[in-house]
Amino acid sequence: MLCGSNLMKSLVQSILAIKDRDSVAMTTPFAIRALVTAALTLAIFMYCCLYATTTAADKTTTIGFSAELEGREADVREALESVVNDTIVHGTYVYDKEQTLSGAEAVESSKALGVWTGPGKIYYKVFRNALAPRNFKGSEDQGIITVRYVLQNVAPDRFRIYIDAVFVENEHRNVHPSEGIVESSEFREIAEWLKGIQLQEKKNEQSRARIDAEIAAKQDLLRRRQQEAARLADAEASAQDLVKRVQDLRHKVEMRVSTSGARVKSAPFEGAATLQSLKPSTDVVVLIISPYWLGIETSDGHRGWIRKEELVALP
Repeated sequence: MLCGSNLMKSLVQSILAIKDRDSVAMTTPFAIRALVTAALTLAIFMYCCLYATTTAADKTTTIGFSAELEGREADVREALESVVNDTIVHGTYVYDKEQTLSGAEAVESSKALGVWTGPGKIYYKVFRNALAPRNFKGSEDQGIITVRYVLQNVAPDRFRIYIDAVFVENEHRNVHPSEGIVESSEFREIAEWLKGIQLQEKKNEQSRARIDAEIAAKQDLLRRRQQEAARLADAEASAQDLVKRVQDLRHKVEMRVSTSGARVKSAPFEGAATLQSLKPSTDVVVLIISPYWLGIETSDGHRGWIRKEELVALP
């Protein structure tokens, strides 16, 4: 560029020198041709410098958009990859009647934005044969739209995403950078995807928590029922034991009149008065035990004495 500046300076000085000559010299054909040639050379040189500067700037396109996203890495990647693969270039269109540009595809690499030498995971989405897409500077031809995404991890659960979009003409290969709407629209779609993923995960967590609470409640109910069943089993065992003890006690305190019947005496000897006669198989309760006589009570509440041999044990 320094050399170019010196050349331009020399050309300007030459033109001025020619201009300062006497009027006679200026009217000669040679002088006129020299002045015109110098002017044309200067114009061509300035145009070439301007074109070279523009081309260099296009080839070293800087990042057009960057923003941060917060969330788990898996969620951020899923949101980004969903937009990369959604077949839409957001924020631009070709025809006024159809303002959604569908038909894009994800690709592994692209030279439209130069080589990315920084850190991060890189994604590309391209749309081929777009005709003068909107929101690209000076786009009036047919070409390819390229969107590049660079995802960098800047902190735990925090990421920075860089987004660039350019339109490159098929024939002249002129590069038209995005005006910023494409990049911001792509980022908005990624943020919405991430929000939806995080909202769904929150609902899933709430659902899991509710299910866990229901399982815990059912387990607690089952545990209480098992405890109640155990207590009931213990009670039944106690009741059966009590029945057995009652039966054992009954065998000890109750007896039955033998097949020959029995006479209930008022006192434990033969000469005592007979209070009543009991039929065979009549059950009585033994209240007093003596060597030969048993003091008994009948079912109707009468008490007396019966000889031992007239009573038998219950079966």
